[in-house]
Formats: sequence, C-alpha cells, structure tokens
Amino acid sequence: MTEILAVTCPGGNQCSYLLPLLYEKSKFKLRLAARSQSSVSRLKSTYPNAEVKQIDLVSPDACRWLVQGATAVYHVGPPPHCQEKEIGFNMIDAAVAEMYRPGNTFRHFVYSSVLGTQSCDLMLQDHRSRVEKHLFLSPLNYTILQPSNFMDAYSVQNLVQQKIPIMKSAWDPLIRKSLVALHDLAEAAVIVLNEREKHFYARYPLCSTLPVSDFDIAYLISKHTGTLIEVQSLTFAETVEDILKSPYGGESSDLYVAYELPSYFEYASRGDDTRPDLCREDALVLILFYLTRGFKGNPSVLRWLLGREPTTVDDYVKLELEKAGLSSQFNCHTGTWSLRSICRWFLGY
Repeated sequence: MTEILAVTCPGGNQCSYLLPLLYEKSKFKLRLAARSQSSVSRLKSTYPNAEVKQIDLVSPDACRWLVQGATAVYHVGPPPHCQEKEIGFNMIDAAVAEMYRPGNTFRHFVYSSVLGTQSCDLMLQDHRSRVEKHLFLSPLNYTILQPSNFMDAYSVQNLVQQKIPIMKSAWDPLIRKSLVALHDLAEAAVIVLNEREKHFYARYPLCSTLPVSDFDIAYLISKHTGTLIEVQSLTFAETVEDILKSPYGGESSDLYVAYELPSYFEYASRGDDTRPDLCREDALVLILFYLTRGFKGNPSVLRWLLGREPTTVDDYVKLELEKAGLSSQFNCHTGTWSLRSICRWFLGY
C-alpha cells in the first residue's frame, strides 16, 4: 500500500539528497511543501509524479492540509527564520490533529533539528530546542535527527577551478567542529523512515566526522589536488552577509522593495520572513560563537545507523574530484605526490 510522506523545505540542501532516494524507490508517495512558485516549478520538473504545492507553513490551516491523509512527516525548519518555532509547532499540532482524525493512517513524525540544541543563546538552536520539546510532549511517534554542519558546504570543485585556490573561512579556521556529509544524512533519514517503529522516541546526533578545522580540510584538499589551498578568514561584516544570503540565494519577492533597507533585509526578504533583523542578530551571535568554539560530535551513532563507516573529509574530497572528472594526485600506497604535483605546489602552475 502506498503511503504519503509530507516533506517540508523540499528544495533545500538536505532534501536535494533525500528525495532522490525516496522518489519512486520506496513505499512513499511524496507530498512536497514548496516555499515559492519558482520552487514548485523546479520540484515538479524534477519529481513529476510527486504532489507539489506552495505552502505557507506559518498558517496552521496550511499545515493541516499538508498532513491530511499522510502516514509520515519529514520536517525540516527554514533557517534562519524568526518564526521557525511557530512553524515547527504548527506542523506538530497538525500531525496531532491528523492522528486523532477518524480513519487516519498517521504513524511517524521525523524532525530534522540541529546538533547542539543545548546552546540556547543561538536563535536556530533555541528555536529547534523548543520544537523538540513540543514534539517530546506530544502524543506522536517521533524521531529527532540532529545533524551537524554540512560537509558539502566546502566546494572542492569550485576550489580546483581557481587559478590560485583560496578557501574563504567564515569562522576562525583553527576552530574544530564536526561535519556531516549530506548523502550520509539522507541515507540515515531513509533508514529511519523505512524502519519506523525501530526508531520511535529516539534522538540521534548525526556527525560523519570527529571535530576538524578549516585548516585540516584545506590540507586534505591540497593533498589530493597537489595544489596548495590558501585559507583566508572573512571579515566580520562579510561573514554576516554570507550567512544571511546563503539560505535565500536565487529567490526574490516584492517584500520591502519600496523601502531603502540594509542589504541584510534584501537577502532575508527573498524568503517569507517579516523580521530579518532578528536573523541578522542571530548571525552576529553565531559568528561570535564560532570565534571561540564549534559544535562537536561523534560519528558513532551515524555509523550504527548506516551499518558502515560514515564519510570522512578525505572520502568526500575524493568523491568531489571524481564528480569533476579528476583523480587524486596523492599516491596512497607510497604517501607521495607526483613530480608534476610537487611542481604545481611550489611553483604555482
């Protein structure tokens, strides 16, 4: 019997890896809640047999429609968003109402939260910790996933295309933090959704690596490309702008168009967040946090879920080079580089 899986933020980073593993390959029929009409068009083109609709998750009634007749929900919150807590509450309350509807088939609510919800000084962690609590206190069968920073944010292919490769570090490049590969996270999510009862009431911190620094990552990329990767720290202001514009890249709306507002309003107004100033304040706090510490986790839980070793940074770099049609310049048997690579390293060609 086909089951409906309602998915939020289907055009985001996580779902770009998750949906291909589920679409017409599992027991689920996908119902996707898109944020914009342009997202609806892209998703319908990619997943023509999925049910796709533009949904305002701030509306409780819209959330009720989304979960009606569904068997499971995979909820990803929209960061950074000043109403993420309300959106999470709406989704949980809608699922509870569906669970009590006569003839319902609802069985499972999977919430993709974030690592480090103990750190309530940060808006993202604070909102998601409150959503976790709301879910914990609900009558739903739930599973909470807590992914760490995304490994895929480090664009190896972009670096190898640069004549003089420079890694821009938004934080102190010496600060270590744990990373998760998006394909590891997607595979773990599929396992949780398919196995269902085995994961009821569990909370899984998901990391592919132990803590690593940007310098560690730059070294590994250099090792495999045979080209020295320079690490440069962004200024405080550059980092704020980078954080705010990244979730909304390519989106546009008419909100705030008639007003002269700082650039951070322009970025956030591309979404549906009416208080982007709060998002900017959170970006400031987040940067201060990463100047002195990082979110650290252990890959043991992910290793158990996947039944294999999670992706290391070394693995990730080699996979990205393969996607670009390149091979590693590092000889793993001898621990050396080719003469050509050594010349490129020292002479810069």
